[in-house]
Amino acid sequence: MLSVVRSGLSAASQEISVISNNIANASSLGFKRSSASFSDIYTEMSDVRNGNRVGNGVSQNQPRRNHSQGSLILTGNALDLGMNGQGMFILDTREKLGELSYTRNGAITIQQDGKLINSDGLSYLDINEQPITLPFQILGNKGTVENLSEVKVTAEGFLKATYGIDNYKTIAQIGLARFADENQLRALGDNIFTSTPESGEAVIGAGKDFGFGKIKAGSLEASNTDITAELTLLIRAQQAFNGSAKMMQADADVTRRLMDQ
Repeated sequence: MLSVVRSGLSAASQEISVISNNIANASSLGFKRSSASFSDIYTEMSDVRNGNRVGNGVSQNQPRRNHSQGSLILTGNALDLGMNGQGMFILDTREKLGELSYTRNGAITIQQDGKLINSDGLSYLDINEQPITLPFQILGNKGTVENLSEVKVTAEGFLKATYGIDNYKTIAQIGLARFADENQLRALGDNIFTSTPESGEAVIGAGKDFGFGKIKAGSLEASNTDITAELTLLIRAQQAFNGSAKMMQADADVTRRLMDQ
């Protein structure tokens, strides 16, 4: 009995932890919520004739991450890129990790040298898996220096810049990646992931390619966490924890009384 109650306490504690993490990251850009996963443990059949099985608690499985689409928040900033579809932006972590990483957070900033980076200083990569650099100045057709005056990104991921009044340049095409099973990606924190054998290798493409979705400039993808639903699940998990704790206390009281006799 005690082992069953302990498994229930452990399962409820894990669910509370997972839900609390979802709530804490509800405002994080591109965050994907997780849900706790359990399976029943049964003893061997106690009666061969009717096949009854006796419950023996629950076992904890790895939390399941849900990569469903989050809502897009309009920002109006040209280099805020939201993803509508399965694609993920590619980050250059080869120097740090020895491999590329992937994210749904398209909040791009520009370094002084023109590189497009995220908040951690990691470069966004183009479709050829090369860092993207946006020049602030170019030499115009008449040999004069022209300054960057406008930037826009198309649904296909083409980064287009205007220099001066009417000098238009396509700088790069932002690369995207998709996976056979994105739920099996390894989470590194800050909504950054790397591939695993279970997720499959990254397939590289661009916006509007089949299966990648499209890029929505001037917006960012919000977390797919529903606070109301998470709070409801949290109440249920807390009740399960309290119920298991009371059962454990009752079992301890009975044991103590038997020992005192």
